[in-house]
Amino acid sequence: MIKAVLFDFDGTLLDRDTSVQSFINTQYERFIEELHHVPKQLYCSRFIELDQRGCMER
Repeated sequence: MIKAVLFDFDGTLLDRDTSVQSFINTQYERFIEELHHVPKQLYCSRFIELDQRGCMER
């Protein structure tokens, strides 16, 4: 049974930007053999652009 639902609209519970940046850096390093031809800065900036802060269009 669900007793509560938490929404973190202002980012006080989770710093999403820092978490995503950490994930992107780790992911790039994990797949460096496949991504060696893509500059890390370009990969990270494009990922963030496509992520749109987690928003999804329907």
